Amino acid sequence: MTAGFTVVAYAAIVVAAVALELTARTREAPGLGEVLAAALRIRPVRVALLAGWLWVGWHVFVRVDWQ
Repeated sequence: MTAGFTVVAYAAIVVAAVALELTARTREAPGLGEVLAAALRIRPVRVALLAGWLWVGWHVFVRVDWQ
């Protein structure tokens, strides 16, 4: 993958999250924070989120060539 594609993918995720939040606020549906809070009440979701966070941290911060 190229760096440009990665930036576009992250921008698309941010735009989708903002669009979902705005839609939720106009239609009185649960927002992103409420959905995340409800999901985090389930232990396997918390474990999966922690594993994903560790994976991202390892690949972004540990394996970086700082030279």
